Amino acid sequence: MFPAFAAPEQSPRQPGPELVTAAAAVPSGPEQLSLIRMLEIVRDRVESLHAGQKAVQVELKEIRKKLPQQRRPLSAKCQEIHIRATWARRNGLCPCCQETPVCNAVSRLDGDEFDHWYSRAQNRVTQTWLVCRDCNQRLLDTDFKAAARSAFESYQMALRPFLGNRQIPLGLTA
Repeated sequence: MFPAFAAPEQSPRQPGPELVTAAAAVPSGPEQLSLIRMLEIVRDRVESLHAGQKAVQVELKEIRKKLPQQRRPLSAKCQEIHIRATWARRNGLCPCCQETPVCNAVSRLDGDEFDHWYSRAQNRVTQTWLVCRDCNQRLLDTDFKAAARSAFESYQMALRPFLGNRQIPLGLTA
């Protein structure tokens, strides 16, 4: 027909480097297709488990925030100081009610308790005292605790000589 529209001759081409811009070709074998599908399912399930773990972790943090804080126990030295001070300055009577014996010269009596005055986390000698079981229970009531504040402060003043040089001066200057 027309020479300008004639088809060019096909010359044998040598394979050259090709730029791959799309994902690798989908495998053609049925085994490979099922393997890829299984890997996708596993990946989806692992992602689902990971999301579930994150949700549980957030929930656990919230639960921990809502739990009551555990009382810090008093050291043996702190307990010994309270026993010696209560025996020497209060004749072994509860410094809160001044009626119930709480200790003898060497140990506290059964049922008497060390009270954390300020909070459960503060367990220093200047933040605790040895009281009878009844007073410790009544100290949960804010009105009773407010009334007992002067007794606690008085006990802390009586405790000072037993602390030696361990007190840090306030260093108030004019």
